[in-house]
Amino acid sequence: MMNVTDEVQYVPAKTKEAVVESRSKRYKTLFGSVLGYAAEGLDMLLLSFVLVYILQEFHLTPAQGGNLTLATTVGMLVGSYLFGFLADLFGRIRTMAVSILLFSVATALIYFATDYWQLLFLRFLVGMGVGGEFGIGMAIVTETWSKDMRAKATSVVALGWQFGVLVASLLPALIVPYFGWRAVFLFGLIPALLAVYVRKSLSEPKLWEKKQQYKKQLQMKAIQGTLTAEEATQLEGMKKFPLSKLFTNKQITITTIGLIIMSFIQNFGYYGIFTWMPTILANKYGYTLAKASGWMFISTIGMLIGIAVFGFLADKIGRRKTFTLYYIGGTVYCLVYFFLLKDATLLLWGSALLGFFANGMMGGFGAVLAENYPAEARSTAENFIFGTGRGLAGFGPVIIGILATGGSLFGAMSLIFLIYPIGLITMLICVPETKGKVLD
Repeated sequence: MMNVTDEVQYVPAKTKEAVVESRSKRYKTLFGSVLGYAAEGLDMLLLSFVLVYILQEFHLTPAQGGNLTLATTVGMLVGSYLFGFLADLFGRIRTMAVSILLFSVATALIYFATDYWQLLFLRFLVGMGVGGEFGIGMAIVTETWSKDMRAKATSVVALGWQFGVLVASLLPALIVPYFGWRAVFLFGLIPALLAVYVRKSLSEPKLWEKKQQYKKQLQMKAIQGTLTAEEATQLEGMKKFPLSKLFTNKQITITTIGLIIMSFIQNFGYYGIFTWMPTILANKYGYTLAKASGWMFISTIGMLIGIAVFGFLADKIGRRKTFTLYYIGGTVYCLVYFFLLKDATLLLWGSALLGFFANGMMGGFGAVLAENYPAEARSTAENFIFGTGRGLAGFGPVIIGILATGGSLFGAMSLIFLIYPIGLITMLICVPETKGKVLD
C-alpha cells in the first residue's frame, strides 16, 4: 500500500524548501495517469484487432495494411518528441490533455474514413497523441510521489497500458458482429472525457511550479542586474532547450544513450515475442484461435504481475539490482522457454513467466528516467528516450521475420535471449543508481 504521508521535495539553489503534495492530489494524479496510459493501449491496439475487416473493405494489400501500423509508429516518434518539449516548456497538465484529445478524436474519425490515405493520416495522428502521453503522465507522477514510493507509483501507471490492451481485445468481439468494424473506433472517443478530467481536475506538480517560479525570480534579478555568478549560470542552464539537458556533459550523455538502449531492448523483447508467438503456436503446435487467445491472456497476466513486482523491488533494493534480476531472469527463462519446453501445454502456461520478464521491466522506466534529469527537461527525457527506444523496437518483428526467412521462425524467436545480457551490460556501464534521489 502507498504511504499517505509521502512527500516530494524540491531543493532550489541555496534553499531547503520542501514541496509537499496532498494525499488527494497524489491519488488524483496517479488515477489520471493510469487512465491516460490505458487509453493509449486501447486506441493504439484497436487497429490490430479489426485490421482484417479494413483490408477487405478498402481492398488493401498486406503491405498497405502494414503501412497503417508504420504510420502509427512514425506518429509515435513525432509525438514523443513534440509533446515532451511542450510539456516542459508550457506545463504538463494542458499538454497531456491535448495529447489525449488528439488520439481520441483521431481514433473516432476513423469511423468516417472513406479511403486509404485518410486512414493513413488518422493513424499518424493517433500515433502522435499516444507517443506524447506516456512521458508526460510519468513525469507528473514522479514529481508528485515521494522518492520512497516513486517506482511503485510509476509501475501502477505502466499497468494501465495492459488493461487498455485487454479492453481493445474484447471490444471487437462485442461490437463488430452487431454494428460493424467502424463502430469499434467510436469507443476510442471515450478517452476524450479523460482529457476533460485531466484539464479540470488536475493541477501542475508543485515541483514543476516551484522550478518555474524560481526561473522567473532569476529572470527578474537579471533585469535588475542583481544576479550572482552562480545564479547566472543556473538561469542560463534553465533557459536552454530541454533536449540539450539530456546531453549536458559526457556522463549524462552516456546515461542517455544507455537508457535508450535499455528502452529499445525492453520493447524489442515485448514486440518480438508477442507479435510472433501466436503464429508460431498455431503453425508449430496447432493452436486454435481460442487457445492462442488464452496464451495471450496468460502472458498478459504475467506482465501485470511482473510490472507490479518490479516497482516494489526497485523501491526496496534499488533500480540497478532490480533491472539486473530481470535481465538475468529474462535470459535464463527465454533459454528454458524456447529450447527446453516442448509440450504445447507447458508453452501455454509457461507464457506467464515469459510475460513477467519480457515486459516486467516496463515498471521501472518511469522512475529511472525521471531521476536522471531536472524538472525543466523531465517530460522531454521520458518521451525522447522511451519514445526512441519504442520506435526503433517497432522494427523487431520485421527483423525476426527476416531472420526466419528460409529457416525456422521459432529458431529466429529463440535468439531474443541474446538481447537481455546486452541490456544488463549497458545498464551496469552507463546508468547510475538513483534510488532515494530527491528530484530537482
